[in-house]
Amino acid sequence: MDWRLILIGENGPTPKHAERMTEALRVAGATSEIASGGTSEASLFPVLEVRDPQDRLDRAKIHRIAAQLEMDVHIAARPPAECKLLVADMEATIIEDEMLDLLADMRGIGPAVADITARTMAGELDFSQSLKARTKLLAGTSENLLRELCGRIRYTPGAKALVQTMRTAGAKTVLVTGGYDIFAQVVARHCGFDEVVSNHPVFRDGVMTGELQLPICNARTKREQLLRYCGELGIGPHSACCVGDGANDVEMLQSCGLAVSYKGKPVVQKIVDLNITNGSLIAALYAQGFTAARIADH
Repeated sequence: MDWRLILIGENGPTPKHAERMTEALRVAGATSEIASGGTSEASLFPVLEVRDPQDRLDRAKIHRIAAQLEMDVHIAARPPAECKLLVADMEATIIEDEMLDLLADMRGIGPAVADITARTMAGELDFSQSLKARTKLLAGTSENLLRELCGRIRYTPGAKALVQTMRTAGAKTVLVTGGYDIFAQVVARHCGFDEVVSNHPVFRDGVMTGELQLPICNARTKREQLLRYCGELGIGPHSACCVGDGANDVEMLQSCGLAVSYKGKPVVQKIVDLNITNGSLIAALYAQGFTAARIADH
């Protein structure tokens, strides 16, 4: 199988990275050379044409090599093109933390909830059932505590620039998360998302009951929202960029044109075009052909 790799760096052309990647690919059993012209026309990043006649490479292995070399690599099946739709996960993607884990820490039940979260994102547990279980453990939590936690949200580098740059370019931006709406609305306002789809814990007298409003936003929902907005915009899924990090994002990532993860779990690295481990979410803009001059607040 042949591969086309664009080596992305936020500080301009990286010829040394190309040399290091070429050598790493050779060790892995593939040969590569800088494509005609030497760089991606839009981003001025090195482009490698990789020959892998014995199929020793796969997406996960390419992403692992890139991470070891401290670079981000876009596996480009087609020339970079600006997407008309952004559908993004929230936790460990647009923001750095898993909010339910933080909430559980504040309630003194952190390890129990964090274990369920980790196993779910690795694909070991069904998301809907695990969310119900975690929410049940959080019964008795005051709504005020959730609002207090909103002040501790940490945004992933480049998140706001990704959303606002794509919006300025005319794209629709949608935050679709299995997390709680109380957090998602704050994140959406900060970054500038057009729409939010999330989950709603049930409160009674200002306290979580341990139940969730139905239907639950899960992996299927994320794919359905991707296809829904594609339909509304009159575009195909190939014109959409999706960003996620875990098993709950796999269905939407498999269905879009540009699949991106931020420090993605192994289950996601198998399928994404770009797994960002070295730079910021701005790499997802470079993968679409945006130049630095067009990137918001950059």
